[in-house]
Amino acid sequence: MPRILIFTTENSLKWVKKAEALQLENCEFVYTIYDSLAHLHAIFLDKIQLVDGILFSGQIPYFFVKQHFSDVLIPMLHFDVTQADFYRTLSEYIYKNKDFEMKRCLVDFLYEENNYLGIKEWTSEGDLPYIFDPSIRAYADLDVYDKIRDLHVDLWQQNNVDVCMTRLSRLPEILKPYNINLLLVVPSDRSMIMKIEALLKEIQLLQLIENQVVIGHLEIAINRNNVTELEYRQMSLYKAILDFSKQNHMSFIIHKNVLYYEIITNYTDFKSITNDMTSCQLVPFLSHELQFPVHIGWGIGHSIQEAQSHAEKASQMCAALETQAYILSKEEKLIGPLGDKNWIQVITQYDSGIEQLSGKLNTSPLQIQKIIAVMDKLQSNILASEDLSSHLGITSRAANRILKKLEEHGAATVLMQQQKKLRGRPKKVYQIQFDKIE
Repeated sequence: MPRILIFTTENSLKWVKKAEALQLENCEFVYTIYDSLAHLHAIFLDKIQLVDGILFSGQIPYFFVKQHFSDVLIPMLHFDVTQADFYRTLSEYIYKNKDFEMKRCLVDFLYEENNYLGIKEWTSEGDLPYIFDPSIRAYADLDVYDKIRDLHVDLWQQNNVDVCMTRLSRLPEILKPYNINLLLVVPSDRSMIMKIEALLKEIQLLQLIENQVVIGHLEIAINRNNVTELEYRQMSLYKAILDFSKQNHMSFIIHKNVLYYEIITNYTDFKSITNDMTSCQLVPFLSHELQFPVHIGWGIGHSIQEAQSHAEKASQMCAALETQAYILSKEEKLIGPLGDKNWIQVITQYDSGIEQLSGKLNTSPLQIQKIIAVMDKLQSNILASEDLSSHLGITSRAANRILKKLEEHGAATVLMQQQKKLRGRPKKVYQIQFDKIE
């Protein structure tokens, strides 16, 4: 059963607790009351332990938390006043007050990001109501409550408004001494249901992602004719995998093949091992524990078979003489080498244009996609062999062969030659122009 934490002020608690009476699928609500944004900031991280999702009674605490705790990955939403809620309250007031003028009204929850709840679609520029700020970013200010209060008081005392509308449940009590004509607008039951259901969908989606099966393909780099050496390396690698899982408190399912091991793990542990797909903890661990290189490929797929295929393909991207790791995602995106400052992302999905280019250049589609990824990373189509070798994990000789082949087929031009030293051959620099191939 999903556990949802609702942050609310004391003033909003009454209407927020209506969530328990709504006709929803099974979920558990817990409540935390805060009395200021500073208080919310102090308690937030402690209170969100062991919950699946977070709701806020309004937009101000939500925007504040999103700005100050941007690295929190728990699904978060806030109860909101919809257009229907706003116009219901506004219509009721206009019905009782025939002399109402929109331009003499303050609405403190209209901003560009909610399209001003549609009010600009039917109100002329000169009749628009007063607002607090045109952007939601202003609501992340630690002093936002005071600033909104001051705006209401100033406009009322200057006789610029006849009525004020607010979402802040504490404001009626604060403004009571000023005798301001204030309308408090709160989300309807329907609006609350829509928001809770949206949060539950986010929780379910996250749980589905977190429970994905991920395959790690660890291939031993070895002369396949040396069977004795192969058996030693198999045992050493197996022990290293077990030691790594024990030290990191992770449970792996390990499958042994002749030349490789497969690790089956979940998406949560995979994200931990790869630091959210930016580096791979297994690389330095195996480099330290083993005297031989291991090619690590991580595969994510819609099925175990797809993940296995992606993992094997990713491992084949590794350099021959060192332990490296690559990822091939279910979107066919190749990422790596992980942890290297030169790592790149390669889109490996089928592309008819790439396929045609491959035939004309007599070069594999993946090779072309890698070169495009390097150019995207460097933000330039001018490459030297060192650029390809460092980003693709290949030797300078192999990179030179690739560039020379592109030149022979008209996809690259020697732009200039650089010579940093007085001795030795000058370095060729190529301008890659795939679009010139007809």
